[in-house]
Amino acid sequence: MFKRVFLVFLSALMILSFAVNVPVIAENGAQDVPEELKTDGYSFVAENDNFKLYANMDTGDFCIYDIISGNYRFSGQPSVLDQDSEAFELNTGRIKTELVSMLAVNYVQLSTVTSTAVPLYLNSYAYCVMDGNVTVKIIKNGYRAEYYFSDIATKIPVEIVLGKTGFSATIVGKDIKTGKKFRVVSISLLPGFMAADKSYSGYVFVPSGSGALIPLNATKGDVATYSETVYGNDTALKVEEYKSEANDIKVPVYGIKFNDTAITAIITKGDATANINADSDSFSTSFTRVYSQYVTSIIDSTTLFESNFENQRIIYGAEDRKKLTDYSVKYVFLHGSKADYSGMAEVYRNYLGLKGKAEKPKLMISVYGAAEKKDSFLGIPYEKRIALTSFDEAEKITDYYNKKDIPVTMQYIGWNNNGIYNKKAASKYSPVGVLGGQNGLSDFLEHSKKNGNSVYLDNDFLLIKKSGRGFSVYSDVCKSIFNTRTPIYRFMLSVYVPVNNEDPSYLLTPENVRKLTDVFSNGFKADAGLSMSGFGEKLYSDFSSDISRSDTLETFKKILSDYSSKQKIAIDGANAYTFKYASAIFTAPTTSDGNILFSESVPFIQMVLHGSVSYSAEYGNDLLDCIEYGANPYYYGIYDDAGMLIETSYNWLYGSTFDNWKKEAASVFKEYNKVYKNLYNKKIVSHNRENGVSKTVFDDGTVIYVNRSDKTVNAGGKTVKPQGYAVSGGK
Repeated sequence: MFKRVFLVFLSALMILSFAVNVPVIAENGAQDVPEELKTDGYSFVAENDNFKLYANMDTGDFCIYDIISGNYRFSGQPSVLDQDSEAFELNTGRIKTELVSMLAVNYVQLSTVTSTAVPLYLNSYAYCVMDGNVTVKIIKNGYRAEYYFSDIATKIPVEIVLGKTGFSATIVGKDIKTGKKFRVVSISLLPGFMAADKSYSGYVFVPSGSGALIPLNATKGDVATYSETVYGNDTALKVEEYKSEANDIKVPVYGIKFNDTAITAIITKGDATANINADSDSFSTSFTRVYSQYVTSIIDSTTLFESNFENQRIIYGAEDRKKLTDYSVKYVFLHGSKADYSGMAEVYRNYLGLKGKAEKPKLMISVYGAAEKKDSFLGIPYEKRIALTSFDEAEKITDYYNKKDIPVTMQYIGWNNNGIYNKKAASKYSPVGVLGGQNGLSDFLEHSKKNGNSVYLDNDFLLIKKSGRGFSVYSDVCKSIFNTRTPIYRFMLSVYVPVNNEDPSYLLTPENVRKLTDVFSNGFKADAGLSMSGFGEKLYSDFSSDISRSDTLETFKKILSDYSSKQKIAIDGANAYTFKYASAIFTAPTTSDGNILFSESVPFIQMVLHGSVSYSAEYGNDLLDCIEYGANPYYYGIYDDAGMLIETSYNWLYGSTFDNWKKEAASVFKEYNKVYKNLYNKKIVSHNRENGVSKTVFDDGTVIYVNRSDKTVNAGGKTVKPQGYAVSGGK
C-alpha cells in the first residue's frame, strides 16, 4: 500500500558533516550566505550576537552557525546520504532517512487498530521532502516548515526560532491536520539533530531516575535502546505487572556532549505528553543519539471474556484527543568547561528559576500511623483499626533525636481518614482516634515546632476505594480508553503481581481532585506542613472526558500553587513540576533504571535542587550516597513491634520497627551534618567521577571527594581512604 522510497542523494550540502569547522563568515552584511550553504539551497533567516540561522527553503532543514565554537550544526546527519562516506555504509534501513528528517511519525489505521495496534512509520525526508510536500516561510527570528504526509493525509507544522543561547523547535499542535482514516500516535522531533558518530568523544545524557550517561560509540547492539515516558507511564492505564516509579523520568531534559561542546534540550511545552528516546551505535547505525517524541495518542488494550480462558480476546484502542497542544523544545548550546552534564544541570536550574532556600540538614523520616487488621466478634469478621505509630510515639521518635541535637523532618502517613490507605475520599480533617485524636495530634505538632522539627501530614487526594463524602467511586473517577474504570492494585513485591484479594483503588478525575483539595483546605486545622501524596509521582489522563496528561498537569500545578502559598508542602518522587512549590522532597532518586546502554548514574536532579529545596536520599542509601549527592539521610518505619503487622496488608513494613534503625540513623546523620551544616544552601556547580572517585564542587568553593574504590587515593591534595570521603576548600 505504501511506497518504498529509494535514496536520492542531495547536493554538496548533504556531504557536510554534523559539525564541520568552516571559516567565520565575513562581516559584510547579515544577508550574506557562505558559498557552501548558498550552493546547497540555504538562505539567511536570522542572527544575533551568538548564532546565525540558515534554512533550506525547499526541505525545511536548518543550519546554525555557532559563533563561539566556529561550527555549523545541521538539523540532521547528511553524511549518511553521501555514498562516498563511511556513514553511508554504516547506516542502514529506515534510520538512514530518519537521521536527515525533521520529523518521524508513528500512526495507526483506524479500521484495523482494534486487532493490529503496532504503529506504522513515516519520516519527513522520505515521505515529504522526496515528494516535494514541504512549504517553508519566514517568521520572526526564524521560519516555519509544514510537512504534508500524503500517505496519511496529515500536515504537521514545525517552527524554528533563534534565541540568545540556541534555538527552539515547536510542533504547532493546533495547526496539525490529520486524515480521517489514520491516527498519528507520536511525532519524533529532530530525531537526527542530537547525534554523534565515532569521530567524537563524549556521551548522551538521559534523565532516567537521578540521571544517566550513555557513552558515544559503546556499540551495544540493535536491541539496546532507551525509551521512557516523561513523569512515568499514564497511571490511568491498567498495569499487569509491577514497575517501580523510583527511576521514572522526573525532569524533561536531555543532552549530548561531543568533544568540547554540548547541547541541552529542555521540553518547555508538552512535557506531560513526551517520551525521551536514545540509542547507541549498533549494527544498523554509526551514531549515538537522543531525541524526544510528542505522544499525540496513547494506545491501550483490554481483555474481553477475561474469566473465560479459552475465549479470551485482547483488543486495542487509540486515544482520540480532540485538542493538541504545542510541543516545544529549547536547545541550549554549551562550550568549554560548561559542556558537560553539570553544565546541563545549571542550564535547567536557571530555566526553572528556583527561588526557595533549603532548610538546614534534618534527618528525614516517614512514619506510618493507623492501619486496619482483620478480626472477628462473635464469629463475625470485621476490620479493626490499630496504631502502628501513635501521636505520642511519633513524639518519642523526635525526642530521641532531639536529645542528640538532631532535628527531624517527619512525613506522617496514615494520620487521617482511614489510615494508610484511603477508603473514602480524604476530604475531612479527622485525625484517627486510635492514634490519639485531634488533641493528641495538636500536642505532638506543638511539641515538634518548639523543638525545631518539621512535620508534614500526608494526605492522598488522588485515590479512593469507596463512594462517600461527596465523591463517587463510579462517576467521579478516571475512565480508560474503553470507558471503564481502571483499578489500581497494590503489588506483592516478592513476586511482583497484584494483590487481588483487596479492593482496588481508583483515580479521581483531575476536576474532582481539585474539588477535594479545596474542601480539605477549608477544614485543615493543623499547624503543620502538608505532604501531597502522589502529586510528585503520578500523572494521568481521563480518557472519557478528553482530559490529557497536560490538562492534569496544569490542574496539579494550580493546586500546588494554592497550597504552597498558605503552608509548606512536601512531595514524594520529585517530578519536576513540583520543584517550584515543594519545601521538602522525600526519596528523590539517586540511581537510574540500569538500562544496558548506561555507563553510570549521575546526580542531575540533585545538582538542580541543592540549595533551593531540601530533599532526602532513597531508603537504603548509605552515608557515602548522602555525602556525594547532598541528600539528607532517610529512614521509614513504625514505632510498634512488627508483630502488629501479622494478618494485615502491610507486610512490606516488616523489619521497619524504630528500634531496628534508630541508632544507625543517628550515627549517619551526625556524620552527614559535619559536612553539610554549612553547605545546605549552596549550589552544586559541578560533579564528575573517575576511577571510583567522585568530585562534587559547590559554589562557595567547597569540594567533596568520595572514594568508592578499595584503595587509598590522593584527590586534590587530600588522602581519601577506601569507602571514605574528604572535604577541602570552602569558607
